[in-house]
Amino acid sequence: MKKYFITGLAVLLPLTLTLFIVVFVFNRLTDPFAGITKEILRQNHFLEKTPPQLQHLISQVIIVTLIFFSTVFVGMIGRWLIVRYILRFTEKILRRIPFIRSVYNTCKDVIKTLFISEGKSFKQVVMVPYPNATTYCIGLITRENMVGLGSHSDEELVAIFVPCTPNPTSGFLMMFRKNELIYLDMSVEEAFKYVISCGVISVSFNPLLPSADMLSASPSVPL
Repeated sequence: MKKYFITGLAVLLPLTLTLFIVVFVFNRLTDPFAGITKEILRQNHFLEKTPPQLQHLISQVIIVTLIFFSTVFVGMIGRWLIVRYILRFTEKILRRIPFIRSVYNTCKDVIKTLFISEGKSFKQVVMVPYPNATTYCIGLITRENMVGLGSHSDEELVAIFVPCTPNPTSGFLMMFRKNELIYLDMSVEEAFKYVISCGVISVSFNPLLPSADMLSASPSVPL
């Protein structure tokens, strides 16, 4: 019997103390505002036929809910401001260090170009013959209709960025004629995933139907 009694105390005491603390804190938080809340509800004809004790409980629940969401809102604003301040402060420090400043600015520009504005930077995913005519690489069109380059001044060339794997922030900028390109039905995001994963991630290499510009392109001649 003694063992059962001790076991019962071990189970009930933590629960009772927890409930007591919760009720105590709940009342301390809500009592200063309960009267104001009940008065507002009465003026708006809410809870007119509700017993006083239930009115008090409903007022407390409303107050706790408002306190919770107000705290979350203040936390969101505070976190946002603090994070922005930390980022700006860190960036100012990095920009004052001679060598680090150059590396940081370069990395920031590359990231903006590749990821933040990728819709504007890269127009289409293609396959290009590189490093020889029988081997193909994933490429991204950066600019089209480039005329007047060297001995091929009469031909329209396309600027292609060929990313390296697994780091697509480095790569090669090359010029190809349109008829040398295989246009793929693939998004820029899928192309980057394929390159970063070293080809592990499966993507579709379905070629697009040739457009009028592609059909009218000149025959392939080595650049």
